[in-house]
Amino acid sequence: MHSPTLTPARLDWLQAAATLPGKSLHIALLLHTICSRRAGLPVVHLTRRLLDGVSRDAFYDGLVRLESLRLVNVSRLPGRAHQITLLEPGTDRALRMASVQAGVKPDMGDI
Repeated sequence: MHSPTLTPARLDWLQAAATLPGKSLHIALLLHTICSRRAGLPVVHLTRRLLDGVSRDAFYDGLVRLESLRLVNVSRLPGRAHQITLLEPGTDRALRMASVQAGVKPDMGDI
């Protein structure tokens, strides 16, 4: 079975999400995973199928918390699926998803 290549998660983005209560970190990881599977585009169209083990109420509460911290932007249109855009922490710019080339390890700096 072929496993999709996932882009590495941005630590600053996940640390900001981890400060929020409830299922916010779980939702942030879910959204990041979905985006990285879709060619690294930081946009998700929310459907019930994507709730992945999280109750609808918990998902929407977590989404509002992520939005209040400006980690996501949610476009809510009547009768349409919500469009969620992952943002650079504290800004209005779309999150730059890290790109990974096959066989090349990401640079880890001076760790």
